Amino acid sequence: MRTYGLILLAFVAGVMVLVAAFAWQGRSAREYGRAAVQAAQQAGLTARTPDRLCADLLKRPPPGGVQKCVVKAAGGQLAAVVTLEGERTFQVGP
Repeated sequence: MRTYGLILLAFVAGVMVLVAAFAWQGRSAREYGRAAVQAAQQAGLTARTPDRLCADLLKRPPPGGVQKCVVKAAGGQLAAVVTLEGERTFQVGP
């Protein structure tokens, strides 16, 4: 019974660590995308300008886990589309 309890506790702890890691990764990616949109607005880009890479706008590389970040027009406004490892995608506005 004690071994079963330890195995169950280890499993639950492992799941909690994974959830925390994914939450942290998503938050840093959204903050990076939001900063890229703000930089695009300050640079005077409009919804009619072509897509721009976030790294070019911010002059810094994306955080770990971010495969691609592009600022593009979405619904008449600028938005950053951030793609993470595992093909997870966030669309971040200003």
